[in-house]
Amino acid sequence: MKILDLMETLLFPKNIRCWILILGWTVVIVTSCPPDTKCKRYILDASKNLRVACSGGLHGKFLTGVRRQVRELTLCHWPNSSFDPQIIQFRFPELRNLTLRDSDVSQLKEFGGELKELQELNVSGLRLDSVVDSTFSRLKKLRVLDLRGNNLKQLGHSVLASPPALREVFLSGNPWDCSNDLMWLVDEGRNESMARRVVDRDKMICNNETYPKKPVLPIMGMLKTLQAECPTVPPANCTCHMDYVAPDPDGVTLRPVTTINCSYRGLVSLPERLPSVTTTLLVKGNQISSLKPLVSNPHYRDVLDVFLDDNQIHSIESLEGADWLLNFRVLSLRNNQLTQVLTYALDNALQRNRNAAIVYLGNNPWICDCLFTPTFQDFIIKYRKLVKDIDDVRCASVHGDENSLTQIQALSRSTVCREPSEYLIQPLDLLNGILASLIVLVVGKLIYDYWSFKKTGKLPWLVAKMP
Repeated sequence: MKILDLMETLLFPKNIRCWILILGWTVVIVTSCPPDTKCKRYILDASKNLRVACSGGLHGKFLTGVRRQVRELTLCHWPNSSFDPQIIQFRFPELRNLTLRDSDVSQLKEFGGELKELQELNVSGLRLDSVVDSTFSRLKKLRVLDLRGNNLKQLGHSVLASPPALREVFLSGNPWDCSNDLMWLVDEGRNESMARRVVDRDKMICNNETYPKKPVLPIMGMLKTLQAECPTVPPANCTCHMDYVAPDPDGVTLRPVTTINCSYRGLVSLPERLPSVTTTLLVKGNQISSLKPLVSNPHYRDVLDVFLDDNQIHSIESLEGADWLLNFRVLSLRNNQLTQVLTYALDNALQRNRNAAIVYLGNNPWICDCLFTPTFQDFIIKYRKLVKDIDDVRCASVHGDENSLTQIQALSRSTVCREPSEYLIQPLDLLNGILASLIVLVVGKLIYDYWSFKKTGKLPWLVAKMP
């Protein structure tokens, strides 16, 4: 059959496809799909087994008396959007090969057990959008199933698990949505042998918005890894999602971009384990107070985006000198308990970090004093393109403080570093005045005693009394 198909492709146009059959010394050329609405039959071998091709439906008068001799049946231009195998299963009990082609069939109903000899089923190039689990389950001798070129988006493994003799399946050319329903294609357990039945699984392509035009097998492998490593059990109770895949710099391999969502789970610390392909970590709305895992836990080494909003973080000093600061892309610390940060450490890290894109620091109770605020103000203004919520970086709310809730970027130095009032004598100034007066008195007394000694020759009274 493969030789004949090759000759057909080379010698004849697609609209006039032919079989070349050699019967003894005679060569017979016949069309596989009659151009008009009728059926034609062709002898396959000396035992008078027949190949029948019908266009536009089945025509009973033509098939009367030859039904048991039909071994191969081709149905073209089927008139209905649904195909019910009952139409043929009683007429052709010895049928071994069935092809349904060049039709707008979108629904395939269940095959009955009457087609006991059916070994090859070709329903490619139609408009099938779904196949139920029991569609082929009663075809006990089915060995080859061709579903290429349809509109299938999902296919459960149970569809292919039922026919006991099934050995070859063709699925390429369908717009697969690459969801968990196709995970069986990369299973290494009980579904491994079933996955190997799909001859062209390396040619299957995703066609959804998340992974457009990406090969199915790598995508399913990434999803399987993500699902296996996702910290879904307590106390983390996280959910994991692969947002999209991007090509690595080599242009060949694919790199998954994933989000691990552990927000509002009542966590008091960052999860101990993360999937190896984690890109973004969401841990908003918890009770987390320490950032040490970002420094010491290897699971966080390649995490680019961390959202820690609405937690209990009082300090980020543990990040000083951390390698993570040199590679992160997004760090969000909104609505925490930060009062001050080591600006020199952050400044040094951001100067060396080429990935840094966004930093959120707003809605924290920042201290506004002469010791911290000037350098912090310089820092957020210097990196205002990175600090996206700079307008929300404000002084802490303090009753009676004129700087309460003031934007730090707008503060003047004089409001946080006030000069002493001219009329107010400070204790230190008073002490300095007293010491200066005493020095003047001592120096004046020394000069007077010297002058008196020169004039009168008498020693000062205190010196004269000394033994």
